[in-house]
Amino acid sequence: MSDPMTHPIILLAGIHPLIAEDSRLQVHSIPGSTQYEVVESPADEYSLLPVVSRLQPHFILLDLLHASSLQTIRRITRISPSCCIVAVTGARNKDVAAAAFSSGASGILYRTDISTELFDAISTVRAGRHFLSSSLSSQAVSPRTNKLRPQTRGISSLDELIMRLTLRGYPASRIARALGLSARTVRLSITGLKQSYGVRTKQELKEYATAIFCKS
Repeated sequence: MSDPMTHPIILLAGIHPLIAEDSRLQVHSIPGSTQYEVVESPADEYSLLPVVSRLQPHFILLDLLHASSLQTIRRITRISPSCCIVAVTGARNKDVAAAAFSSGASGILYRTDISTELFDAISTVRAGRHFLSSSLSSQAVSPRTNKLRPQTRGISSLDELIMRLTLRGYPASRIARALGLSARTVRLSITGLKQSYGVRTKQELKEYATAIFCKS
């Protein structure tokens, strides 16, 4: 294991493998990202807290769906006071975000916004400011959050994430399980993406997505 003092660690706790893979690629696309070491861990306290104690990560992406409770955030901050925690949620209820912030989280990231806002979340909380995903607030903390790459302007963050996972060859059924959606919803998204970009087949969509994300 690399020395965390020279290689800041980003810990992905309880993040679904497909989303974790996309998050890892997003981290590695950040300028100067070679300094980051990305590590995955379960989010339940029994598994997570020893990992936090051992690695002393600089940043944790914690999926609240798999965390033992919001108390997990408080216990992490006691073990590693300097760690920045971004809680990942699939709930749009602002009370959930408020509770996570009061528990010690530095940021709240809506699950399907990870592909478009992970960089903003990392940059914002590492700068000592709170981050709130744009899906949970009309005005996110980071001024860059609402900016979409020109190639993806006009599609939702969910559609972009589905397109990323489709590019990697995952079937609609597996993407649906990863995102907590029905396979029909994923297929409708793919159909809508094909219509948006004027392509007819899934292979053509993958070729278009490759051109969009070739630098990701």
